[in-house]
Order: sequence, then structure tokens, then C-alpha cells
Amino acid sequence: MSEEHHGLEIVAFEDIAGLRAWLEEVGTSHPGVWVRLQRAKSRKPSVTFHDLLVEGITFGWSESARHAYDNQSYLQRFTPRRTRGTASEGNKQIATELEEAGRMTDAGRAALGL
Repeated sequence: MSEEHHGLEIVAFEDIAGLRAWLEEVGTSHPGVWVRLQRAKSRKPSVTFHDLLVEGITFGWSESARHAYDNQSYLQRFTPRRTRGTASEGNKQIATELEEAGRMTDAGRAALGL
């Protein structure tokens, strides 16, 4: 049985490839998860908050609340972005760069109203 926090499963990704594969598999119909991110001092392999942000924009997901987990890691809530939800100017800039690089997905575009 998997571990949960506030009703959502806790998951961890050692690298961006694992995160991308998971996002491709679940799409935007998933209720969301808490992603366990390792602090730099832990020296354990983990995606970073920035990785989560960029891949989330690509696939139409959004990071929100952060909760403490232990002294080596924390949990970042990660859920599908509400369609045409609010996006910061910084996130819109990242989306533009991803689009220019050919990395945006249809789900990412729809979630940002692009």
C-alpha cells in the first residue's frame, strides 16, 4: 500500500525522465499527488522544484502547497491545472520557451489557455 498525505498519494522521482513518463501515463484525469523532493544536502537523486514546475507547465499540471516531510525532504502538492486557471507571468514565459522548443503538450496548452 502506498503512503498518503492529506488524501493524496506520495510519489518520488529520481530524474526528469521518470517524472515525464509518469505524466505521460496519467494525463490530466489524475486527482494529483504529493511529490517528495529531496533537499540538496540529502545527496539522494531527486527531481527539483524547478523540474516539477517546468514539466508541470508542459503537461498541464500545477505545483502548490509545500509541506515538511523529514529533515532530508519535503512534499510538494502537484495536481492537474484547472483549465484556463491563473498563471503567473513567469509561468507564461516558461510556456512560451517550451512551445518554441517544441516541448509543450496539448494538455499544457489547454490548461494555460494557449
